[in-house]
Formats: sequence, structure tokens, C-alpha cells
Amino acid sequence: MSIEQIVRDEMAAWGRNDVDEVISHFAEDAEFDIGPAWPRVSGRDAIYELLKQFFAGGNCIDLEIRHLAVDGNVVLMERQDHWKVDGKAASWPVMGAYEVRDGKITAWREYYHSPGES
Repeated sequence: MSIEQIVRDEMAAWGRNDVDEVISHFAEDAEFDIGPAWPRVSGRDAIYELLKQFFAGGNCIDLEIRHLAVDGNVVLMERQDHWKVDGKAASWPVMGAYEVRDGKITAWREYYHSPGES
């Protein structure tokens, strides 16, 4: 499977709100950094615990991919995230870099505007 497809499959898993499926794409030693509102964490177990908190705060409707590029083992993606948070729809733009090794995501870094800023 291509690294592009691995990352696309990961984005689709978020839309199903299945934390077990989401975490299945991460390497044991993965790094996860989704911006200043959440702590940067290392290791699949720590990422899993953070993701459980993340999904408890809202339901992902769709991670709409706008642009995607692959460079070596890195996927760069611009997308629009659509969530339901506290019963209200919210959307915001995101730019991310995802490193993949041996079929698993080893690093996830995102930069975004929060819903109030976009």
C-alpha cells in the first residue's frame, strides 16, 4: 500500500470516530503533535490515551482533503476539518505533515486555525 493511501485511510478512520481504527495506523514509536491546544505526545499508547480524550470532546464528521502531496516518506496535506462539538457544527482549515515508515505513521504534525479564528 502506498504512503498516500495509508494517510488517506487514516483520515477516513477519523470520520468513523473509531479510536481503535485510528490508532491502528500508528507505529509503536510514533510522535503526535496537533498544535498548541493539545500536548505533544510520543508512543502509540500515549497517543491512544490522547485520542480517547479528543474524541470524547466531539464527533468528527469529515476530514475533507483539499490538497495532498507526497515527498519521499512524507505526505503533506491541506484539509478542512468538520466536527460537531458541544452539539454545534464547527469547521477549520488544517495543514499537516505525516511521516510513514514500514506501513505505519511515525510522525503527525498539524498546524491550524481554531474554529473561532477561521
